[in-house]
Amino acid sequence: MAKPFKTPSPFTGRASSFMPPSLPRRMHGSTRRPGMRHRSSIQLASTLVIATLLVGCVKQNRVDTLEDWRAYGDAVPVDSTVHIAALGAMNGETTAIEGWVEGVCMKKGCWMKVREGDDEVLVRFRDYGFFVPRNARGRRTVLEGVPIVRVFDVEQRRHLASDAGASEAEIAAITEPETQVVFMANGVWIQGGGLDDPYAPPVPEGPCPLDEEPKVSEDQ
Repeated sequence: MAKPFKTPSPFTGRASSFMPPSLPRRMHGSTRRPGMRHRSSIQLASTLVIATLLVGCVKQNRVDTLEDWRAYGDAVPVDSTVHIAALGAMNGETTAIEGWVEGVCMKKGCWMKVREGDDEVLVRFRDYGFFVPRNARGRRTVLEGVPIVRVFDVEQRRHLASDAGASEAEIAAITEPETQVVFMANGVWIQGGGLDDPYAPPVPEGPCPLDEEPKVSEDQ
């Protein structure tokens, strides 16, 4: 029996497994007509070649596209995750979440939005210390960090919209501050091959505008 091969997983003690399909076995006691032996040998050889190619293709797709996880920041395997919807009640508590990458900062990859079902959270990276690939949208992700409830002023919200590639009209339509949950990630796992290398600044980056105290007037 073929043994499953293991690939890295962001979950403690949960390596991803894949069982290749079994190769066809010759049936014993089958009745053959004269002259079938040569054709059967050719057919069996052809079947083995095709099956081997199929196993190789499945393995390649499974590892490079579905089961190959990339780690960013201080990513460590986690025991379990909580749903994004629960983060509002966990302000300041270290936890882990998982979901789909809904959007990424298109300038540097310095933030991303993660969705699970109908719930979405903005993810930023601890101390502006690492970035994620800008082509990570649509990938599965697992993150460990701390949810923080905070206010974004108009300028900061417009900054986020600009990073996401919003139009000038969409940016101008932002006129009010907003309170939301931000997940400050210590480390991030992203699933799937073909990810670009993350942005690497030639010199350490200065403070991000999103880290500044929001400019909110008393009447807002």
